[in-house]
Amino acid sequence: MGALPPFNSDVPRPAPTASVTPASGPPIAPTAPAPSSSAGPSVTALPPGVMGSGVGAAAGAGAGLSSPVDDPQLTAAAALVYELAHASRLYGTIDWCVGVFKTPAGAETVVVGNEGAGFIPRGVFVPRSARMLFCDSGLGIDFRRRWFAWANPAQTMLAYANLLADHNPNIELYALATSTDHGGSALPAQAAGVPHYEDCSLARSPIPADANPATLDEGHAHRLETLDRGIYARLTGVTGSAPDRSEAWTATVTGVRTALERAATIKEVVVPPEIRSVLEVLNRGEAVAAEQWQGLEFAGLSSVLQSASQRPGHGPQSGEASPFARAYHNLARASELLLMWARNTDLPYTEIAYTAAHIVSEAQLWPAADR
Repeated sequence: MGALPPFNSDVPRPAPTASVTPASGPPIAPTAPAPSSSAGPSVTALPPGVMGSGVGAAAGAGAGLSSPVDDPQLTAAAALVYELAHASRLYGTIDWCVGVFKTPAGAETVVVGNEGAGFIPRGVFVPRSARMLFCDSGLGIDFRRRWFAWANPAQTMLAYANLLADHNPNIELYALATSTDHGGSALPAQAAGVPHYEDCSLARSPIPADANPATLDEGHAHRLETLDRGIYARLTGVTGSAPDRSEAWTATVTGVRTALERAATIKEVVVPPEIRSVLEVLNRGEAVAAEQWQGLEFAGLSSVLQSASQRPGHGPQSGEASPFARAYHNLARASELLLMWARNTDLPYTEIAYTAAHIVSEAQLWPAADR
């Protein structure tokens, strides 16, 4: 299995029982992959017909779409899509796309979803044999902004394939499979001439609805490990100093306040009051009432739905993600961060780090929240 190098990789480029004080140690939240600043286009146009063949047709002729010839690479890609869709079914608003690239060194598997910049819901573990598209450190800012939360992840995969092909014509997107329950469709892959493609609806999943999802084992990676292996190793005690609660609280407060401050600049966004109230109670070192936790959980779910309803890509003229959609994406992450403090023991350091990093990443892509 050959290694698919990062795009432009050959181009040099520069609930606590008491109030918690910030830690002086290394940050718990990883730094998002630095967008490439190298010369050259960051966004490649998709082939004619591809942009108009996505989400709108997914519920019609594209349902159950599959290329006519069986192929083992496509079979494996579809199996992974079903695995990820099954693991994230309770999240409720995410589609997955798996692309298999032929490279001079062998086949490589790449995964992307349609939530944020490749956000992986908690409890979903990606096989180590695959890698996340948005974790490619060579991607430019324009690409990351253009395809942030794009409704049809197959179109994101095709745009990535075009970048790779422009950089190295010997890299080909050979097979593509995508789930179709929340905006995904393989129609763009068919239109673009991808040799093998398939729609994968949960209604046709070979995985029983009551089957346990894939677990974190030797063959699967934690979501933080896909983003920053070094931080993951430290937070799990493999290397470096062990994490502490104050470090985790600092990351939580930074993430939540960033989400709140950015949402406050967008008049159409109604910030759930539960987020701010739970943050204030925790910051005072007091116990959060059960009904407050319940209200916060509902606020998080509502924010997920608000963000998903406004994803870009629902039409041929769609632009990048709106400030409204991005704000609710961050508010959903803020709710998740605070809910991780519902228990005084077994604080999920790795989950806090990953979730906080996605809020920071959005803020880095759009320094002005209302644009």
